[in-house]
Amino acid sequence: MDKKAISISHKMKGVLDDDYTLYDDGTILHEYDKHTYPGGQNLKENLTVTDLSDEIKQRLLEAASDNDKELVRKTLNLDNG
Repeated sequence: MDKKAISISHKMKGVLDDDYTLYDDGTILHEYDKHTYPGGQNLKENLTVTDLSDEIKQRLLEAASDNDKELVRKTLNLDNG
């Protein structure tokens, strides 16, 4: 079975991307740019929930559709609040 994206948070730091995608199996893909020089753009890393700051968890919760918010909350171990 293919995993399904349940939340995608897009953010820019100036001209640099800082995007997170949360999947229903609990994996997170972080796509980002470190700098604008060669080799510093379009970088990717796979993360787990424990790798995320509270700020990133909140971004993902806010970016989720109403239908997926409860699943995102559960996946990220967030309290109902």
